[in-house]
Formats: sequence, structure tokens, C-alpha cells
Amino acid sequence: MRNQPPVQTKFATLALTLTLLPAALCGCGLERRTSPEATPPPAAETAAVNATAATQAAQFQPGLDALGVARQLDVLVNDTDPSSPDFARLRAELVRKASDQSYTGVLSLPGDLRLALSRVAAFNPPQMRERWQRHQKALDEAAALYAEHPPVDTDALNGAKVMRRLGPALYLVRLNNGDTAFFSTARRLKNGAKLRGIPAVEKPRPKADTASGDLVDELADSARTYEAITKQEAQKIRAERAPVLARLKELDAERARFQRSIDEDLASLDSLARDVNAVISPRLLGLTGPGGSSFGERPTTRRLVHQVKRLAHTYSPVQYYRYALPVTGHRQLDSTLRDYIEGRKKAVLELLRTVGVGRGHARANVDLVAFKSFTASPDLWSVRFEASRDTGGAHPNQTFASFVFDVRNQQALGLGDIFKDLPAGLTLLSELAARRMELVLDGRVFPEGLEPKAENFQVFVIDGLDLVFSFPPYQMGSYAEGPQTLRVPLAHPRLLPLLSPRLLQALGAKPML
Repeated sequence: MRNQPPVQTKFATLALTLTLLPAALCGCGLERRTSPEATPPPAAETAAVNATAATQAAQFQPGLDALGVARQLDVLVNDTDPSSPDFARLRAELVRKASDQSYTGVLSLPGDLRLALSRVAAFNPPQMRERWQRHQKALDEAAALYAEHPPVDTDALNGAKVMRRLGPALYLVRLNNGDTAFFSTARRLKNGAKLRGIPAVEKPRPKADTASGDLVDELADSARTYEAITKQEAQKIRAERAPVLARLKELDAERARFQRSIDEDLASLDSLARDVNAVISPRLLGLTGPGGSSFGERPTTRRLVHQVKRLAHTYSPVQYYRYALPVTGHRQLDSTLRDYIEGRKKAVLELLRTVGVGRGHARANVDLVAFKSFTASPDLWSVRFEASRDTGGAHPNQTFASFVFDVRNQQALGLGDIFKDLPAGLTLLSELAARRMELVLDGRVFPEGLEPKAENFQVFVIDGLDLVFSFPPYQMGSYAEGPQTLRVPLAHPRLLPLLSPRLLQALGAKPML
């Protein structure tokens, strides 16, 4: 994986040549020398949905200039699978054109674009499918080995308490977790005694025979029974299982190694997209002047968030709420944010009315809310609330809420304000989310969370020139997979034509379609 294929080495060499050519040619137009009768193919119309191939065919045409290079990089980095043959083919075509001496004035490309080209040319696409397959193979082998050689805990009764004697060789004991069990042993034990250093094994529970009328639930809830064994027998059990434990440890280390490699590959892909989009997005959105200089100003969040209010109340050690509320000084914006926090507070109070407040009530009711804010322009400000609620279950539940504000008009923007064709926008987002989850979760995704519905993509912010969507646990995958994120540049070749005039105006953009 780490060694570059010969073709990629060639790309890197071409890109380096592009960067180091003499500066004497700067300022010339980037046009190919062709015969007068040769005409470039017509550009295909940009499709809103499922038009990747058409977009690529339309944008990879002769006659490159700075904007043309930006468009081709946009298709390559944002809408082409890096592990696909299309990526290698389109990249080779782009680098060939950019380094071809038949194009005059190649160094008229601004330095940041030349650097982006070099970055793409030297990029080594990760083979994530192969890594995921080997990761899954390690998991499957460990599961099969564990099922074939289940663990035997010979110290399960260590620390258990004898409740009472039931017969000549049978006792009722209370385990450390509070459950009761039967213990068969020839030893004489006193009531209330703690068991120490007595090895024992659990007898297998009978399997339900549904044909004979056995009730599965009743058998599963029947008391557990342990039987005393000698120390020699316990040592033999441990010795027999030692090779299995060693192999399970090796497989877990192998799985962890592949997981780290996958995480590194994702970070590499994200780094490439971030670096290239930082160069091409302002150009494609019409936010740059000659030479790539940026127009406008992206304010810091400190200029918008004048104060952070801390709202908290504690009813007992396990019953409290703690919230962070940003204050901007804009009446409508602050009212919207305050209504969200008040809604969280009302829900917690309803829970407390149900279970009681104060000492003596063990059930937890903890509600925590923090926030992050993002800016895109002086008129676009976003807030994402990250909430965690614990009501005494197996784990806390994490949720998100977000608001995108048109600061000048003091109005919140929804998906319908972002897209001029909402169904087409949702279809595209669904496709891009599925592609991302294929990389992040190996396709182990809940399909209903990917459906092109507004509720699936309602949590989003505009961070700089990117749309960033947040998905809580259980939407895209299991709780163990955690929350997920989808980042889509506004200049994405199929997203850009769908952006609404209202959003573009607030952004100060004039797309170079």
C-alpha cells in the first residue's frame, strides 16, 4: 500500500515538473494550439441527480484555464471514487494536459492551483475495500473460534455468599451481581459464608424442546447451577483454553491494526478533499478575484457570539441539567435558540415529575447540552447543539439540533432555503451519504437512515464553503458505531447547480457554472 505504483510515480513527476517550470512563461493564456477548423466538443448540461458520468464527460475537455482546472479537480476529488479506474483515468488526463508543452502559458495557473494539481498527482488512493475485507475476516474467525471454544469461568463463585443449605450437597448462593444460583459441592458450608478459592463450573442449561411444549423464556430464566471441581481440573481447563485465548488475542490485534489503517485512509482522503477544496471552491463559487485573491470576509464566531449563558440546576447527584446557550444580541436569533433550550428543560422537568425529585430516587435524569458555531460569511452563521440525555438506561442517548441563520434578515434557513429543487437535493445527499458510509462503516448501515427524506438530513450547518450534516447514533448504524458526519462542498459539481439564489446571495457567491 505504501509503495507508489509506477503510474502514480509518473503523475508525481509530471506535477513536480508543472510546479518548477521557468516563471518566464507566466501571464500567457492557457490555450491548446489547434488547427482553425478544430472545435472543442460542446459542454453537456449539468445534471442534478445521477449525472456523474455526464458531468465528467462535459468537464474534461481540451483548452484548460484556471477555471477549467478547478472544475476538473472538482469532479475528480469530490465526485469520483478514488479506488475506481475512473479516478486513475481522469487524473492521468488532467495531469497530461497540465504538463503538455503543446498548451501555451501553463504557468499562468496560480501557484495554489499548481500546488493542488501536484497534491492530486502524488496522491496514493487507498484500497479500503481490501482492508475492510481483511478486517471482517479477522472478526469472523474470532467469532467462529469463540463459538467453538466458549469460555469456562472456574472462578465464577469467588466472593459469592452462601444463603442456606438445601440438601446434603446443595446450597443456595448469591453471586456478586446479586443473582441467586445453586451450588453443588460435597463440602460443608456455613450460612452467610463467603466462598473463596473454590473452583466451580456452570452446568449447561437445558435447551428448550418446543415440540414437547417447553417454554423458551422459562428455561432461560431458570436458576443457574454450579458444580465444584478440583484445582487440578481447573488447571486442566485453563491449559486447554490457553491456545484459544492466544489466538483470539492475535485476531483482535489484527482487527485493530486494520481498523487503524482504515482510519488513516479516511484521514488521507479527507485531507486531500480539504486541501483541494480550499483552493477550488472560492473560484467555482465566484468568491475570488484575479490570481485567486479572496473577496469578502469570513467573520470569526466571537464576533457573533457575544456571550454564553450557563443554565444549570441540580436536584440530586443523578438528576440535573446543564446547558450552554449562545447569545448574539440579535433578538430573533436569540429567541430561536432560547426556545430550543427551554424545550429541553421542559422535557427534563416532565421526567422528574414522573419519577420524583431528590434523594431516595435512584433513576438518573441527566441532560447536557453544548454547542459549536460556524461561519460562512458575514450573513451566514450556524449553530449545532450536541445533547446527551441519560435516563438510567444502558447508556446515554446522543442527539443533535442545528440552526442556520441569515443574520442580516434574522431568519433561520431550512433545507428548502438551501436547495431550489429540494427533492433533487435530497436524492443527491442520499447518494453521497451512502458512498460515505460505505467507506466509514463498510456498508453496515441502516438503509432507512439514508433515505432521501428531509428528516434524515435536518441537522446541518454551513462551515466555510461546506455543508456539514450530523447523524446521531442509531440513524446510520448501531450505537457502537457512534455518530456520523457527511461533509459536502458547496462547489460539488452536482450540488452547485441546486443551490438556491437566497443562499448564494447570503454567501456573496456568483457561481462560475
